[in-house]
Amino acid sequence: MTIKAITVPKWGLSMDEGELIEWHIAPGDEVTVGQEIAEIETSKIAGPVEAAVAGKVRRIIAEEGEVLPVGALMAVLAEDSDTDADIDAFIAEFEVQDVSDDMGEDAGAADIRHITLGDMDISYQDFSPADLSPGSVPVVLIHGFGGDSNNWLFNQGKIGETHRVIALDLPGHGLSTKKITDGSIAGLSAMVAEFLAALDIEQAHLVGHSMGAAVAVQCALAGNIQVASLSLICPALVGRSVNPGYISGFQQARTRKQLKPVLAMLFSNAQLVTRELVDDVLKYKRLDGVGDALRVIADKGLGAGELPLAEQTLMMPVSIIWGDNDKIINGTESHHIKAENCHEYVIENAGHMPHMENAGAVNKILTDLFND
Repeated sequence: MTIKAITVPKWGLSMDEGELIEWHIAPGDEVTVGQEIAEIETSKIAGPVEAAVAGKVRRIIAEEGEVLPVGALMAVLAEDSDTDADIDAFIAEFEVQDVSDDMGEDAGAADIRHITLGDMDISYQDFSPADLSPGSVPVVLIHGFGGDSNNWLFNQGKIGETHRVIALDLPGHGLSTKKITDGSIAGLSAMVAEFLAALDIEQAHLVGHSMGAAVAVQCALAGNIQVASLSLICPALVGRSVNPGYISGFQQARTRKQLKPVLAMLFSNAQLVTRELVDDVLKYKRLDGVGDALRVIADKGLGAGELPLAEQTLMMPVSIIWGDNDKIINGTESHHIKAENCHEYVIENAGHMPHMENAGAVNKILTDLFND
């Protein structure tokens, strides 16, 4: 018997259920691994469900509009030789899976950790697969301006199948301290280096998004950690201009009505911005110290000009990933990064958040690089 289950995936530590918005498959269709088969909306964002197994769709279980727990049975794949009775028995015996191991042995609970660096409290999420290979180089994920570690909820699980994955909240963001000692890119880079040293990490693959990509590049330029590779998603301050309307709009928005169109600028498909996402960002912006922190980072970091790239050639592999409909990093100017081994990618149907909007394509680029 070759019956296989399609189940509700777990995206990020906080996800426990999702609403099935739309099916992209029907009974009789052949499904391949990695194919987008459905769309699910969580409390954070709507995202595609990719098939983890291949086969013929024999039964659709979940209905559009249904709210399902993580691990619930959505559909059944089977060969023509499997009878309807076999499938009925499989469904009857199916139990909701514990998918915590999909994100590493430490991800069973909301594994949000904290570390103190001087007068700063830094929050981070840490994932490791149970069968982590000796000598495997960890992957560090650095979010952009106004974001947090949850921006990587569609990427942590896939990367975490083979590597330790650490997603931190930069100062002023997420659950980290809101007091900014140095909001410059160099200052944030020095903090990342101190953070990794405190975790006894000597070498890492750095993945940065937007401002976080600038921080990752600065880490490589400064040489304050051993960078095994750089993956830069819609990088800021490397050649293309940053949309000032987004930066000021994000800082100034005080209501749901003001904030939603600003967040919509991040995506090619504005429908991905859920009410819950807007409310979560508003709650963050209303925390004590956030407004001051964002102003310091916008002025001293994003407002300080491009990174000093002219004099150095980066020796590690560099991957640069753009969204084809990015409204935040403007223009088509060439980047100023010089590297002996540099590859550039453009993700279709994606805005400034391709790692959320087309996670499958970005995850393949990243995992191919890390597992090369």
